[in-house]
Amino acid sequence: MEEQNHILPQETSNLTVMLVDDEDALLASARRMLHKQCILKTYNNAAAALDFLRQSPGQVDVVVSDLMMPHMDGVEFLTEARSVSPATPRVLLSGSLSESALQGAVNKAGISRVIVKPVPASTILSIVWDLVSAGNDNTKPANPMVRRMRSSLSTDHSVSFQPRVNAKNFEVSGLEALSRFPDLQKTFTVEDIITGAEDHPVIGELTFQVIDFIHTHRDAIASSFGNVPIGVNISPHSVADNKFMTSLTAFLAERPTLPNLEFEVTEQSNMAFTAAFQENLPKLRDAGYPIFLDDFGSGNNSIALLRRGQFSGLKLDKSLIMRLDDDNPVDSSFVEWATTISHQMNMTVIAEGVETLDTATYLQNIGVDELQGFYFGLPASIT
Repeated sequence: MEEQNHILPQETSNLTVMLVDDEDALLASARRMLHKQCILKTYNNAAAALDFLRQSPGQVDVVVSDLMMPHMDGVEFLTEARSVSPATPRVLLSGSLSESALQGAVNKAGISRVIVKPVPASTILSIVWDLVSAGNDNTKPANPMVRRMRSSLSTDHSVSFQPRVNAKNFEVSGLEALSRFPDLQKTFTVEDIITGAEDHPVIGELTFQVIDFIHTHRDAIASSFGNVPIGVNISPHSVADNKFMTSLTAFLAERPTLPNLEFEVTEQSNMAFTAAFQENLPKLRDAGYPIFLDDFGSGNNSIALLRRGQFSGLKLDKSLIMRLDDDNPVDSSFVEWATTISHQMNMTVIAEGVETLDTATYLQNIGVDELQGFYFGLPASIT
């Protein structure tokens, strides 16, 4: 166990950050970088850090923990920290957490932010300040990524398009509109940005901006890719918001020259099981917009949502498809089953994450309808 305090100038000395990591080099680097910025308490032992939290309630402003640690991993530690000090924001450092495991960790430990390693101490500090500032100012959104996204929408947001192809002949059959944040992505991944704001109304603002971009640039999109359907991601939180759905249907009706749109809804949120979501989703389908169940196979909700029969098709998650190259019989059997049952329900099957010809050929042979991934094209801008 290692612990060291660094006292700030008086105006900031009330900020206390706990950093838990079994890598002594990282702890030493953090102390060098942050010793003038906060009161930093470092531990290379999760049990000792928990002892401090129990003995000193209310004295830590933010808890930051590595994921991979001996005896007790970061998710277990932060779950315990949540029970000891539920009001203290918790941050997880991770270099190897899958999307499904990430969602489970966030739910289990009430994690405020996940930071992808390696990461400079200055980035950790920036996130810590965001969390503390959000907690001390009720006029700010509770999630710091919300503020970042809202700012980026006016200055740092662009839309790229990734083609998907007909699995029979590999000709372009559709597009997916993908948001990009060039400056913000210097620090965070796109997944960090989107998931960090997914449960806030700002994610709906992003959806409107993407659709407006498609409408404004519809001729250039058609010139680059042809007149093909365009998939737009929509958060389950937005679908469950009656005000958002009313605005969206009006917004779409006011733009009759829009290209053919399809909406993609992730399976990874439990909001998809709420009454409001179940009531609102058919409104888009009834208005003529196909609805796809996105990220299928990445979480625990895939089968339950598939059984509801509300979707026009599903998109097999890229993490599942990319493992096919490992000759994993479990994954290949699941993909074949999902394709068969979807077709029995008159649903289209799209596979994401196709990066090799072998994978494309296999998916073609089992009857997947459309393919999307780097093998067929990277996301590209049209301006």
